[in-house]
Amino acid sequence: MRLRTIFLIVLLALVALFATVNWTAFTAPTTLSLIYTDFQAPLGMVMLGVVVMLTAFFLLYILALQTSVMLESRRLTKQLDAQRELADQAEHSRFNDLRAYLKIELEHLQRRQIEQQTLLAQRLDNLQRDLHLRVEQTENAVAAQVGELDDRLQRQGARSITEPL
Repeated sequence: MRLRTIFLIVLLALVALFATVNWTAFTAPTTLSLIYTDFQAPLGMVMLGVVVMLTAFFLLYILALQTSVMLESRRLTKQLDAQRELADQAEHSRFNDLRAYLKIELEHLQRRQIEQQTLLAQRLDNLQRDLHLRVEQTENAVAAQVGELDDRLQRQGARSITEPL
């Protein structure tokens, strides 16, 4: 229990104990005035009745206040759940949008990679053709030079045989 509740219970118990101990004084008749009229009644009983009525009034007030707080709490909980659901849907939508965006970007990157691989393959083919052509040209040039050297050597060899020593 809360300290406040314990304090109120102890206070009401003390009032009840005080009324019990002084019961004869509480029940002694006294002349009481209501400004426009006078009447005979026990003052202690009147005051005890006022305390009981105030206690009952405050208990009803606390009950009504607690009920309204619980209803407001329930309403706010429902609104919070609705807002949480909206936030979850928005987050789910953002994830779906992000997934779609990433999928498109991945496809775009894959297309670019394929295009680059195709360009690279074409360049390699061109380089291979150029290299083959140059090797062939170099081979022809070397063969021509070897043939020319062979012709020179044969001409010099034929002159040296025909020439006297």
